[in-house]
Amino acid sequence: MGCKQTKVIPFKQTSAEEALTGKINCPHELYYAKFQRRSGLLCPRRGGVVPRGKAPRRLEQIPVRCFYTAERRRQKADLFRLDRLVEQVQRKQLDREIKHKAVKDEKKRRQFLKKMRAEHQLQMREEKLKKVEEERAAKRKKPVTK
Repeated sequence: MGCKQTKVIPFKQTSAEEALTGKINCPHELYYAKFQRRSGLLCPRRGGVVPRGKAPRRLEQIPVRCFYTAERRRQKADLFRLDRLVEQVQRKQLDREIKHKAVKDEKKRRQFLKKMRAEHQLQMREEKLKKVEEERAAKRKKPVTK
């Protein structure tokens, strides 16, 4: 089968004259036809009939709706690929920066813990030294009685 997004519905475009005379109810077609008439692309008297042969110069630059040339499709595909590549590189760089920051934070945390442990051990040693000094001082003051 296939999902709805991949199914292509052919675009049935009516002539501008049909849209202007009310034979079509699509507002987009009516707008497009009025735009053509305003911009001078349609002659109101001749009913939009273009003689065979080369198209007028003013029509060459107007893109056909919902249609891209093969070159334009390639350009759009290349641009899309480039955007995706740039986005991927930026995402990788951001991930790298986040990991680097996490490593630095962890290193700082470990250094802080190491420093706190060292300070705690130093305090414990000082307390032990004080106790030992107090015990020695107490032994000196006490007279030895037998």
